[in-house]
Amino acid sequence: MENDIAWQNELARRARIYEDIEAGHRFEGTMTVIDYACMMALTLVLVVAFWVWGG
Repeated sequence: MENDIAWQNELARRARIYEDIEAGHRFEGTMTVIDYACMMALTLVLVVAFWVWGG
Protein backbone atom coordinates (compact mmCIF):
# COMPACT_ATOMS: atom_id res chain seq x y z
CA MET A 1 0.00 0.00 0.00
CA GLU A 2 2.82 2.41 0.89
CA ASN A 3 4.57 1.63 -2.41
CA ASP A 4 1.37 2.41 -4.32
CA ILE A 5 1.08 5.84 -2.74
CA ALA A 6 4.76 6.55 -3.35
CA TRP A 7 4.41 5.48 -6.98
CA GLN A 8 1.30 7.65 -7.47
CA ASN A 9 3.18 10.63 -6.02
CA GLU A 10 6.10 9.95 -8.36
CA LEU A 11 3.80 9.76 -11.37
CA ALA A 12 2.13 13.04 -10.38
CA ARG A 13 5.56 14.67 -9.99
CA ARG A 14 6.67 13.49 -13.42
CA ALA A 15 3.42 14.67 -14.99
CA ARG A 16 3.94 18.16 -13.50
CA ILE A 17 7.49 18.25 -14.89
CA TYR A 18 6.36 17.25 -18.38
CA GLU A 19 3.52 19.77 -18.29
CA ASP A 20 5.99 22.47 -17.27
CA ILE A 21 8.33 21.57 -20.11
CA GLU A 22 5.48 21.58 -22.63
CA ALA A 23 4.04 24.86 -21.35
CA GLY A 24 7.42 26.58 -21.57
CA HIS A 25 8.13 25.24 -25.07
CA ARG A 26 11.41 23.81 -23.74
CA PHE A 27 12.30 20.51 -25.27
CA GLU A 28 15.66 19.49 -23.89
CA GLY A 29 17.52 17.07 -26.10
CA THR A 30 15.98 18.12 -29.40
CA MET A 31 18.48 18.38 -32.22
CA THR A 32 19.15 21.70 -33.91
CA VAL A 33 20.38 22.51 -37.40
CA ILE A 34 23.92 22.73 -36.00
CA ASP A 35 23.65 19.19 -34.61
CA TYR A 36 22.51 17.82 -37.97
CA ALA A 37 25.25 19.74 -39.81
CA CYS A 38 27.90 18.33 -37.47
CA MET A 39 26.59 14.80 -37.92
CA MET A 40 26.65 15.25 -41.70
CA ALA A 41 30.23 16.60 -41.59
CA LEU A 42 31.38 13.72 -39.39
CA THR A 43 29.74 11.21 -41.73
CA LEU A 44 31.42 12.81 -44.73
CA VAL A 45 34.82 12.81 -43.03
CA LEU A 46 34.47 9.15 -42.06
CA VAL A 47 33.35 8.09 -45.54
CA VAL A 48 36.22 9.94 -47.20
CA ALA A 49 38.75 8.64 -44.66
CA PHE A 50 37.72 5.02 -45.13
CA TRP A 51 37.57 5.48 -48.92
CA VAL A 52 41.15 6.83 -48.92
CA TRP A 53 42.32 4.18 -46.48
CA GLY A 54 40.81 1.36 -48.56
CA GLY A 55 41.99 2.75 -51.91
